[in-house]
Amino acid sequence: MLLCTTVGLSKDNTEIRPLTIKQWNQFLRRMFNAEIKNPAALFEVGKEDLKKRLGLSDEESQRIQFLLSRAGQAVVELENLNNMGIFVTTRAEKSYPQRLKSVLKKDSPPVLFYSGDIELTQMEGIGIVGSRNIDPKGLEFTKELGSKSAKQGLTVISGGAKGVDEVAQNEALRQGGKVISILADSLAQKIKHKEAREAIMEQRLLLLTSFHPRAPFTVYNAMQRNKYIYALSHIAVVVSSDYSKGGTWAGATENLRNKWVPLFVRKDDIVPEGNEKLLKMGANPLSAKDLFSESFNANRLSSLADQYYEQGSLFSVSNLLEKETDYQVSNDSGESDHEERIDLFPVIWPYLESALQKARTKEELCTMLHIHGNQMKIWLERALAEQKIKKTRKPAGYIVQ
Repeated sequence: MLLCTTVGLSKDNTEIRPLTIKQWNQFLRRMFNAEIKNPAALFEVGKEDLKKRLGLSDEESQRIQFLLSRAGQAVVELENLNNMGIFVTTRAEKSYPQRLKSVLKKDSPPVLFYSGDIELTQMEGIGIVGSRNIDPKGLEFTKELGSKSAKQGLTVISGGAKGVDEVAQNEALRQGGKVISILADSLAQKIKHKEAREAIMEQRLLLLTSFHPRAPFTVYNAMQRNKYIYALSHIAVVVSSDYSKGGTWAGATENLRNKWVPLFVRKDDIVPEGNEKLLKMGANPLSAKDLFSESFNANRLSSLADQYYEQGSLFSVSNLLEKETDYQVSNDSGESDHEERIDLFPVIWPYLESALQKARTKEELCTMLHIHGNQMKIWLERALAEQKIKKTRKPAGYIVQ
């Protein structure tokens, strides 16, 4: 936190700045090569020894020493933030959103500030994004998507900006759902709003930012936070996007390039040009007709989309809504019967049982066992139903009964 944030840094300081994500990753490699495995150990290494072991130039050494020297001021500021209900987590801690690390890897932010229940980041989430200027049809679409997502148990993840983001979040909260709002502006100002404080107290809203809690909005901050919305989501929907400009376009095209999560884009008779271009670039269409259908299920869409996305195939939502979940085969008489599914849970359970001798998150299990997130979710729900495991809060995750 001392090396990568401005916490405890004087406003008058204009010469020495914290490390960027890229610089932090480079510094970590130097630490590991020097067999300094824990950042806290830097306090125990003398100035000249640190310079020699890490191969730092005079300027680099001075920068690191200066950033580390403000620990006292940082503690005071952190206490003030804590009193406001703002907390901090780092990539080295269990409370850090594991999905961010698994998706973005070295590009995940070293430090996050938050207010609310950090465990919301472990739930299945749907990213809903769009431009500030939203047409009437887009507004209706956003409200319906936010409402259905909340009712079907998906956490709505967005950027907290006016327009699509704010409408989706407010509708999800109104329906009793849960929301993660990833901010590009001041977290300290956001938590002053009565509605936000109430939702945070009810553990239904998490405000999250990689920037100082008092940092004002900047275009750079907005561009940076876009990737965090996608990385925390299991599926993302663009309601409205300008073409070749703006944060929505930048985030959507970055996601398409990196294939972080399946991307859906609103498709109707009249949509912004950016929507049409994103569809041509490989995004999947989601029409109002499909969304407002009684059979629309965002959870099922997320699961099926992941399967198709892994195969690199495009598909239509209407086909998914009509798709039977049971496989059919023809018997000797030519009549159609349902084939019994092979139950693989007894095969996987011994591995789960062994892994869950200590509390682990779903993401940790996926990494350990090389299993897709949606399949792991199904098996964990099965194990919970059969009372083989239980949920834990500190640390968050699952453990055998």
